[in-house]
Amino acid sequence: MSREVHVRCCEQLEGKYLGLTRLVLGFENPKDVDRVLKVLQKRFEKYKLELHAEKTRVINLKSKRGEGSRSFDFLGFTHYLGKSRNGKLVLKRKTSSKKFTVALNRVYDWIKENRHRKLKELIPELNAKIRGHYNYYGMTFNDKGLYKYYLEVKRFLYKWLNRRGGKSVWNWARFTKLTEEWMPLLKPKIYHSYLIAKPV
Repeated sequence: MSREVHVRCCEQLEGKYLGLTRLVLGFENPKDVDRVLKVLQKRFEKYKLELHAEKTRVINLKSKRGEGSRSFDFLGFTHYLGKSRNGKLVLKRKTSSKKFTVALNRVYDWIKENRHRKLKELIPELNAKIRGHYNYYGMTFNDKGLYKYYLEVKRFLYKWLNRRGGKSVWNWARFTKLTEEWMPLLKPKIYHSYLIAKPV
């Protein structure tokens, strides 16, 4: 996660501001979890600090359905175990539902407030916002989340363009021409490989 803003900020501050840090540790052997937790607690006590009881959790991603959490949210992604095309278990990431809803509400409000503007101004600015979303959430295995975001933004734009001037002027066929040929909406793209966050 070295490219993330949160991590870069902490690296620049040399870890002096512990309130900014979130630490995620992964283990294959369950025995290592208990051992590391004990060591961490002792280390923290040495500096008169303590682990936050509510924010410190042990999650078994391999647990069966109904036996506990099988995923966790971190930096806007839901992390979970899944299978690669080769059938190997890999840590996958998708946009967390909470962040997805926030992103959609934000772009919905923006389109609603700016629908009166000329299309040659509106769509390039909307594309810049969409690009920002893809840049952050464009991670391997998150293609469905990106495409869902794209379809929702397209639907919002269609809705609010037809509320300019009080009458519908865009049927779906004409609107599709607009967003795919005349002034294309930015299509989803994967920018980051899951390997950048893979342990060495």
